[in-house]
Amino acid sequence: MTSVTSGPGLVPPDPMTIAPRAAIRPSVPRLAQDAAGWAHHNKFLDGPFTPWTEETEAYDLEVDGELPADLAGALFRVSPNPRFQPRDPGRYHWWEGDGMVCGIYLREGRAAFRTRWVMTDSMKFEVEQGKAVYSGFANGGTPGPLPQGAPPAKNVANTNVGVFGDHLLVYYEGGLPYAMHPETLETYGTHDFHGGIDVLCTAHYKIDPDTGDMLFFAATGPVITWYRADVKTGHVVESHSLDIKVPVLMHDFAVSDNYAIFFVTPAQFRLDHIMRGKPGVVWDEASLPHGVQIVLMDRRTHAVTWHEVGGHWANTHFYNAYERDGQVIVDGHRITRLGTPADRLDTPVTSHSWFPPALPHRWRVDLATGRATEEMTSGVAGEFPRINDAYTGREHRYGYFVTTRALAEDTMSDGLAKHDFLCDATTVIEGPEVLTSPGEPVFVARENAISEDDGYLLTLWWNRLTGLSELLVHDAADLRRNPLARVKLPSRVPFGFHGNWADHATLDRAVSASRGDAG
Repeated sequence: MTSVTSGPGLVPPDPMTIAPRAAIRPSVPRLAQDAAGWAHHNKFLDGPFTPWTEETEAYDLEVDGELPADLAGALFRVSPNPRFQPRDPGRYHWWEGDGMVCGIYLREGRAAFRTRWVMTDSMKFEVEQGKAVYSGFANGGTPGPLPQGAPPAKNVANTNVGVFGDHLLVYYEGGLPYAMHPETLETYGTHDFHGGIDVLCTAHYKIDPDTGDMLFFAATGPVITWYRADVKTGHVVESHSLDIKVPVLMHDFAVSDNYAIFFVTPAQFRLDHIMRGKPGVVWDEASLPHGVQIVLMDRRTHAVTWHEVGGHWANTHFYNAYERDGQVIVDGHRITRLGTPADRLDTPVTSHSWFPPALPHRWRVDLATGRATEEMTSGVAGEFPRINDAYTGREHRYGYFVTTRALAEDTMSDGLAKHDFLCDATTVIEGPEVLTSPGEPVFVARENAISEDDGYLLTLWWNRLTGLSELLVHDAADLRRNPLARVKLPSRVPFGFHGNWADHATLDRAVSASRGDAG
């Protein structure tokens, strides 16, 4: 990784995709003091969730072990990281923190690091005011008239981040994505796919492995709009809307070769409640008297079919979906409840009990009969399932996730798991030494990979002793507690949601295009 070893203007012998700076100030570890004076006893403001108060960058990071020579590119992560004390810290929810993007740049066995706030219009306004001005939405809060000049709603830009085409995009389901420079992480502004979307889109997208096109959707009340964006032009080239009758909190979806797959569950997003200071994420079983439904939309004809699974539960995230023997098969995790029950809106669910354990399940839809069934695929509770993304829409054998076997007071996750769907076996490892609370695993294929799991798992872990984060690189085909490499980060990356890898060719192309745009 580039570094400065003498005076300004030195050209390093092996320039890389991250610019050196003239002076490097060492970061000071920030522990629980970060949120001093804020309400404690809120899990989402303590431990690995504790806000980090400054933007950070560093080069030639300390590495225990050895980074693989073919691991070249950048891991981008985004975290909810409240910049100011929430208006109601007791009701603050993990989903509401301001977005801060982390870029970890790897090449030639070395690592560099940068974090920057996503400077949304709403954040700029709060910075001008010097305080939080927007109320919470997940558990309700303290609504009131916004100060003059404030954007009408807050875009926290905190849920997912990845490179598409020439852009690094940051997603949040309550507003438009924001574009950032993939190297400097400077915020450019909102991104609407050249006018292809208007208000918002999901934070979860899929990349078609055959075309590179982005497949995604928007959920606005009971209406779901499906989109396909062309990777060459960045324009939306296909869209279709369907009415699912209820305002489902639809965070993720799945795609197979021929279908887009949506789950209709009792988890709802209620804007009308938020306006009254009530919890906006509501668990309403009465809205679905016949239980959960699976909706299949034919990607070719846009024909829609409904399939009843029954029961009251919610999907959290999907691994993948594919078609085999006349069936659509969907793998993912499901939870027994998500949100505050509709009959107790005045006493929202606390931070320690917001997320019951989610368990891996498989759903099948028989395309001839329309019958839908489900089965548990593993008894190991966990979240943030991922696969080798090259198998999106195709039959996969392996899935990766973080375990939530114990609801600890200060952490969300406690291990890293690999599930073999063919052998019906789950391998679980814990972190070395004091490392815990791993985030979503991201699979990166080895150069010239010869099998589905021939590659690396990249995860961020929290160090209880230092309060900082570390990037661990594991061999995905031979998952062991001791990783191939531990990259010591100079700050804590607050426990977040999602992120993605960009290989060196994709990253260099996006950086080059961004320089052209800047010119």
